[in-house]
Amino acid sequence: MLITRIIAKNFKTYNDLNLDLSVSEDKPIILIGGENGGGKTTLFQAIYAALYGLEIHTELDFKKLQNAGALAKNLNKITLEIHFVGKVLTQNYTYILQRTYILNDQKQPVEAVILNLNGDIFQYGTASAPAQRKASEAEVNKIIKANLPQELSRYFLFDAMKAGDLLEKEYLNKVIKENIENVMGFNKYLQLGATTKYLLEKETAQSLKNAADKANYLRLTAEKKKEEEHIIDLNEELKRAFEYALSEEQGYKTAKEGKEQHSNIQQQIKIVTEQIDVIFKRESDFATQGEAFLKEIELQVFIPKLINIIHNEMEVIFAERKQQPQNEQLDLAQLNVVADSFLVFLEENNLLKNSPESTKEAFITYFLEKVKNENTNLGKYDFLDKDDITTLEKLVGMASNNSFTLLEQQKASLEKEIINLPNLQIKLLNLQNTSNGGNEEIIRQYENNTQKINLLKETIKTHENNTIKLNKEISQYDLSDGGTPNPKLELLKKLTPFFAQISTELLKNKKANIETAMKTDLNIMLISYKNQIEKVTLAEDLSNFSFKIYHKAGNEIYLDQLNAASKQIIIQVLLKSLHKYGDYEPPVMIDTVFGFLDKDSRALLLENYFPQLSHQTILLSTDTEIRKNIDLEKLEGFISKKYTLKRDVENQATNVFEGYFEK
Repeated sequence: MLITRIIAKNFKTYNDLNLDLSVSEDKPIILIGGENGGGKTTLFQAIYAALYGLEIHTELDFKKLQNAGALAKNLNKITLEIHFVGKVLTQNYTYILQRTYILNDQKQPVEAVILNLNGDIFQYGTASAPAQRKASEAEVNKIIKANLPQELSRYFLFDAMKAGDLLEKEYLNKVIKENIENVMGFNKYLQLGATTKYLLEKETAQSLKNAADKANYLRLTAEKKKEEEHIIDLNEELKRAFEYALSEEQGYKTAKEGKEQHSNIQQQIKIVTEQIDVIFKRESDFATQGEAFLKEIELQVFIPKLINIIHNEMEVIFAERKQQPQNEQLDLAQLNVVADSFLVFLEENNLLKNSPESTKEAFITYFLEKVKNENTNLGKYDFLDKDDITTLEKLVGMASNNSFTLLEQQKASLEKEIINLPNLQIKLLNLQNTSNGGNEEIIRQYENNTQKINLLKETIKTHENNTIKLNKEISQYDLSDGGTPNPKLELLKKLTPFFAQISTELLKNKKANIETAMKTDLNIMLISYKNQIEKVTLAEDLSNFSFKIYHKAGNEIYLDQLNAASKQIIIQVLLKSLHKYGDYEPPVMIDTVFGFLDKDSRALLLENYFPQLSHQTILLSTDTEIRKNIDLEKLEGFISKKYTLKRDVENQATNVFEGYFEK
């Protein structure tokens, strides 16, 4: 993916931005300078929002995102447009993605999206028919995901100051594991493994003949599922506790030292109060809308989603089954009916030599053995009988009209805000207490949160141990009873470990390259251990992932003991390796380029990191970070374009000029 242009009209500090970001192959860097408050972060946000859209739900949301000059002129329109080149197989395609937001006559924000793909147009909007919007939105999202999925964007579009925060509070191994799984494309195999494990348990329960065994097996799997759900919920709660600790750490330190908080506490209280009120208002509106739609949900939402997921796989099955001779066989009930009819025929024609019971038993045994011998070479999907195929064909061909797309989008957005609501309420309480001199309350809240983190970790460990015990009990059920084999069950038994093995093998194949690249870069860029890194090791198993660095003396360099600058270097070195060996080729965009780094580390980043980081690297810097007369010459040979953002205070807008802090 290569971004060639960004256009933003009436968005925050920009009333009319049109910026050429194209680069040449030997000059991959775009350098954009600007003073603090000059619009660098807003440019960063404009690129992100052009790709993934803005979250605008109320008139207030719209006004906060609108340029002040446009707001004063009642120009209720925001336009974001991004031009980029993406590769499909070996062919480059040009994309123009435009998102427009306006306030309608009822002062409600509405969105319109147009994607031009080499002349093919995909468009949808708030007012589009649900079916047409769903189809077009899916195509647009598929194209964006193929170039840079939103869940990976924070690894390539990031603020260097915040990169260090991600590595605090035991985050480092988790962040690196998340990077590896997402950027390397392993997550899809882990998800497939979890799905097949669920199907295996379901099929296993159906295969158990003993009622007591089946009941006990279902009880154990239900308990395990509950334990796993607890672990997921507790990890989410732990994540929020970590985020609270990160956001309030400075306030806690300030309170401990007895210092005053910021001079604008009352304004902060007002902003946080408005945020909380908006969440409650949106929650109330959503509940009303949800109740109105509840009676109409039924099959329009759930079955189409299932069909969309399995459609391609089912088409493959249908095609293969049509090319194979179908092995028609009777089930046991049908076979009994045929056997009874056959006995009547023998009796009527005086051909019955033995008793009817023994003759019937011999007939059924012979028939089953005959069918078994004829079906020794089953086709790949022969475990599906004709009725299964007919049912699946009807399912895939089912027509539907999902009218709940907008409601689902509102739900997803609202859930994110509600998750953050407790932190907002705590923050509001802390601000109010601080305003009244309540430093003791801040200290109490922070230390209670620290205790909560420790308790959550212990609780998670307990549930994980319970899950291990339940898995051992579940695994004791031996279903190889010598009876007729169950092809579905046997296939699922093989698939469950297969997907985990794929992700592990993929990691093994790439980890040596990542380890070597990181060792080389860290020996150059990690000042406190320059030329002292003996090895970097990544675990070979994603289920128990770890990342370690070793000194030449043989001892491990513990990551949680490193300072913020060293952690920032480590994460940036990792991102470089992931960019090189990952499944995607996105541009890299860095705001506050040096973060916590000292002058020696900054020089190394300029000479050894930015020029080799990506095929397109966009750097947003102040003149105290990349200094014009000292640092710029180190990058000059790798820069395609230079711009400077200048704030027009009177007109509340940012203007763009060519050159880097040219007079």
